[in-house]
Amino acid sequence: MIKTLQDSIIKVFTENINSYYSDYLNIKEKVKNSSAIYRGEPVDFLYHALFFTEEEYNQLGRFLSEMTSILNKVIEEYKKNTEFRKAFAFSEFLEELILVETGYHYYFPIGRFDIFYNDNGSHVFCELNTDGSSAMNEVRVIGECIKNSRIIGDIFEDPDVLIGFELFYSWLDGLIENYKVFNNGIDDRPNIAIVDFTGDGTIHEFKEFQKRFIKKGYNTFLCDPREFIYKNNVLYYKEQPVKLIYRRATTNRILEEAGDITDFLNAYREGAVCVVGGFVSQIVHSKNLFAILHDRDKTSFLSEKEKEFIKKHIPYTRILDSNDGKMIEEISSNKDKWILKPFDEYAGKGVYAGKDYSQEEWKKILGSIRGNDYILQEYINGPVLDMVNPGEKKKIDSFNFLIGLFTYNNKLAGLYTRAGRKNIIGSIAESFTVPNFIVRG
Repeated sequence: MIKTLQDSIIKVFTENINSYYSDYLNIKEKVKNSSAIYRGEPVDFLYHALFFTEEEYNQLGRFLSEMTSILNKVIEEYKKNTEFRKAFAFSEFLEELILVETGYHYYFPIGRFDIFYNDNGSHVFCELNTDGSSAMNEVRVIGECIKNSRIIGDIFEDPDVLIGFELFYSWLDGLIENYKVFNNGIDDRPNIAIVDFTGDGTIHEFKEFQKRFIKKGYNTFLCDPREFIYKNNVLYYKEQPVKLIYRRATTNRILEEAGDITDFLNAYREGAVCVVGGFVSQIVHSKNLFAILHDRDKTSFLSEKEKEFIKKHIPYTRILDSNDGKMIEEISSNKDKWILKPFDEYAGKGVYAGKDYSQEEWKKILGSIRGNDYILQEYINGPVLDMVNPGEKKKIDSFNFLIGLFTYNNKLAGLYTRAGRKNIIGSIAESFTVPNFIVRG
């Protein structure tokens, strides 16, 4: 990260606060009228940006590749080792879906891996999201707004030295790459369905994908999986055949609604449709993956180098056993060392950091989650950076932040940063989007 540029934003802002505050308000209005909407509200953002050299970005790509190699080995072990599968504790129904062959090469073609960033390369993974990964539209809208802001114009003579991240057309390329493998090397311009349950997901983002896919010549629908009809080995949406699906519906919702989406599931099982975001990706998405990776008895298929990578870059994690008195005593007595996370939630739901609670509150939480599927994870004191926060008294604040690494077909596709002043960063607590740029030269 280029520290001199972080410092420049703060210095320039404090020298002319009122002018830049006015610019911030203009951007806020633009975002309000944009498609950067989450749960009915405009996305919160900071009047700030993070800057990286091309080599720093490439280093993140290499870091992601190391993790990807380990994850691919885990999935291959899962597919062939029935004993190893038991460690994930998936239902029989989900296991059956996971083992269905997708028809293309990548086990998790799309994802966002959130990390605690460190300039010296000792990054630590926070979580791996391969199930309905989102926020591409936030990256686009907030990135464009800040790049065109007054403060960036005053710092850079030529703002075009800043490279943002195009995450829509590049994902279409990724989709089609997978589809061609599925379809014997042929791109026959299939109808594409972007699939999620009505009322779930980020519809504004889906529409941005749809608009660009159509522009490139691919007829694209936004579909609820309950609306599919499967007959004569063809999956239909409103009488239109669908051969390629970009799945945004989360696996949990798929399982909840399984009885109402049998046509979709049967088409998937029988290989009648290419579903990019196959259920095998749930192995990576599951929160208890980190606990399994830290259990050397379960990872004999990994090299010593890979095990050292896990030790260095993945927080120590165990599956919570409420009946293990020794474990509960350790968690209770050293609450600030631990964070509790449910197996499969998002946006910070159900996550508890011991630092946020009194001793008495913490004991109550431990009692309240008894019997639920939770992991116990080492609490990581992540990076902190001063950032411009004009929305509150036009001031500079210290923010914790996470950097998300978008992975498209196992390659780094872009960055997404969220910042907050609380111990959990997410919509459940506090989250501001901060754009990222690579600086040319």
